[in-house]
Amino acid sequence: MLSAIGAALCAVIFVRLFTYRRGGARFRRGVSLCAALMMGACGAMVVYILTGKTSLHLHDWPLLVLLAVLAYSLLTSGGNLATVVLSPNWAKSTGDSNGKQD
Repeated sequence: MLSAIGAALCAVIFVRLFTYRRGGARFRRGVSLCAALMMGACGAMVVYILTGKTSLHLHDWPLLVLLAVLAYSLLTSGGNLATVVLSPNWAKSTGDSNGKQD
């Protein structure tokens, strides 16, 4: 049962990241790389669970909570991973685009 929930949450994360459209959002190479790695990990997890190579047990409930929070955050942010992982004040705290502090 927990394996099915984990696979479903990973599938939601994968699909939401895969269908994200940047529109006017700023391109961030590091966030894009994180999104690609996350999609690869979630896609692999779905495949491994569906083929029976891995399963989640009762003691894995913290992982399911993390997956649920991440899936919810991505769904509410429209799939924009930067809004999930970066603080709204991140650009101010890191200085200008050249990396210089004010």
